[in-house]
Amino acid sequence: MSESYVELLIKRKPPIGAVIAKALIIGIIGASVLLTLLGNMITFFVAAAFCGIYYLFRGKVDLEYEYLFVGGELSVDKIIAKDKRKAVINMPIEKIDMVAPTGSEHLQEYKNKELKKLDFTSKTGKPSYTVIFNGKEIQYLILMELNQEILSMMYNVAPRKIFMENAKICRNL
Repeated sequence: MSESYVELLIKRKPPIGAVIAKALIIGIIGASVLLTLLGNMITFFVAAAFCGIYYLFRGKVDLEYEYLFVGGELSVDKIIAKDKRKAVINMPIEKIDMVAPTGSEHLQEYKNKELKKLDFTSKTGKPSYTVIFNGKEIQYLILMELNQEILSMMYNVAPRKIFMENAKICRNL
């Protein structure tokens, strides 16, 4: 069996409030440094405090998700501020019930079920796919922005579980 490998990086759009807060914090740091250079030493501590706040805050604003499909397993990693990587979820294709476009008729049977919802999209309004995954104790409804290459690889491994827009049937690339 040949090993399939596809990766995709999705950058999450930060909320407008977070962008404004980030600009405000940077402005306060800049003003404090300027006042410190002009001789007011108390503002040095203000600048240092806001530098610490900015360091903690930047991880909440700068998020990316990396989708990786390797040998029958779809995994999602969260990349925080292009600095830290955290594995979020690993989904073997055997435990995935279905992958379908969000809002499609294929997902109707899951509409009234109690599922844990995870959102790994960019929040930009791009078309997304819903992955129904059976975890250890709970079932997940996961929103993702999968591209045609990942969908094709998944289809090659488990064709009955993958539903795509345009009803395209993907063959080996």
